[in-house]
Amino acid sequence: MRSILSLLLIVALSGPAAHAQVLQYPDKAFELAQASGKKIMLVFSGSDWCIPCIRFNKQILSDSSFLSFAGENLVVLEADFPQRKKIAAPLRSQYDSLAAAFNPQGAFPQVVLLSPEKKLLAYVPYREETSAGFISTLKHLLQ
Repeated sequence: MRSILSLLLIVALSGPAAHAQVLQYPDKAFELAQASGKKIMLVFSGSDWCIPCIRFNKQILSDSSFLSFAGENLVVLEADFPQRKKIAAPLRSQYDSLAAAFNPQGAFPQVVLLSPEKKLLAYVPYREETSAGFISTLKHLLQ
């Protein structure tokens, strides 16, 4: 039974349709980026109050073509700053540290590319475009 589960896990992880997950925990995201050598796309969001953030989530972060592209090229981390729901204090503290370093103006949504070592590589413009347009921008920045 254990070998069957191991085989299924290997097939699932090695299949061509690897889709990214939007991670919520910075430590996990940076560990994964270091292990894989992928860059981090950090998204600062206000998920329950910021209309452009909600659109970004629906048009980009939930889009299968973006998730497929990201699965092959990026680790996606969302630092959420909601107004109605509560974020656990330790996680909020990590988000605050990331915001102080990479989003001191408090722009929402703000998208940045980081190295696995937490070095700023680029600010990614988002103009409420399609996922194809956003992927094109990312491809250019990742070269």
